[in-house]
Amino acid sequence: MGPIVHIGYHKTGTTWFQDSFYPAVRNRRYIPRATVRSAFLDAGALHFDPAQARARLGEAPDKLILCEENLSGGLHNGGLAGNLSKDVADRILRTLPNAQIVIFVRDPLSAIISAWLQYVKGGGTFSLKRYMFGRDRLSPVAPERDEAPGFRLDHFDTIRLINHYDNLFGPRQVHVFRYEDFRADPRGFAAAYAARFGLDVDLAHIDWGRRNPSLSRPLLWLARGLNLFTRRAVADKGWLVHIPGWYGLSRRLLRAANASGRFGRPLATKDLLDPALASRLRAHFAPGEQLLAARLQWQARTDQEDKTVLRWRQRPHLHDGPQQSPSYRR
Repeated sequence: MGPIVHIGYHKTGTTWFQDSFYPAVRNRRYIPRATVRSAFLDAGALHFDPAQARARLGEAPDKLILCEENLSGGLHNGGLAGNLSKDVADRILRTLPNAQIVIFVRDPLSAIISAWLQYVKGGGTFSLKRYMFGRDRLSPVAPERDEAPGFRLDHFDTIRLINHYDNLFGPRQVHVFRYEDFRADPRGFAAAYAARFGLDVDLAHIDWGRRNPSLSRPLLWLARGLNLFTRRAVADKGWLVHIPGWYGLSRRLLRAANASGRFGRPLATKDLLDPALASRLRAHFAPGEQLLAARLQWQARTDQEDKTVLRWRQRPHLHDGPQQSPSYRR
């Protein structure tokens, strides 16, 4: 089948796959994130050498599993306006031309909210709207536009990168899944996912705990306040004074407070997006989401033609047609 290269996106459960699922696979070799980053992200665009990348990944490339969400582009910089996302796809093709590409997608509004919450956890101080539209306040020739790439809505129009991988590898080597399906039934999804790719994994011994839980409203405000005393770890932020060691200490305090469950329920998308902004974003992403639904429907029909496919019901989605039904190998 060739190596499995799971490129993300961010905020679609990749941490769980990296920590719990892929390391438990017994008939393939899971490559640590640091090695994947070294192979595909360290070299500049004009200095990348596929032979060196293969050497870093090691022997028996067809038995490898790679999972690194930054292969789809940085979360807070829009994949450098998509340039890094696009170039990495070419790097993977030159290095592992028979790779099976795995792409998880998420409702764009939910993904954006999750990205902002991750930004705050990572030291960010700005509001959601400032995070999303901060570049709009800059002059068209402001140096910050080039020196510090920021958030981009287009990064969450995932069908564009999916189409690029389809063109490079062929759509039958590109496997697209909705994060919402995984979250709705993690065990059922994981069983079907393992069967699709022929992965030997004992699901009875998997840790099914959630990674990166969302913050409650009080902890969200507390985090933004604490972040004013460190210049780490995101580029686009403000701070009053930098206290060495404060970032690590504040992260540990927030994690402990969040894990205690004493500060309210985790925030959901509807808690943070006002109706007007949500409607604006829905309209922005609607064309891409319709194309994504059509791509998933094509994948479902193609899978159904394969008699070795295990059919599995998917959660309905806003843009999915009535025939949407992803399927996985027995």
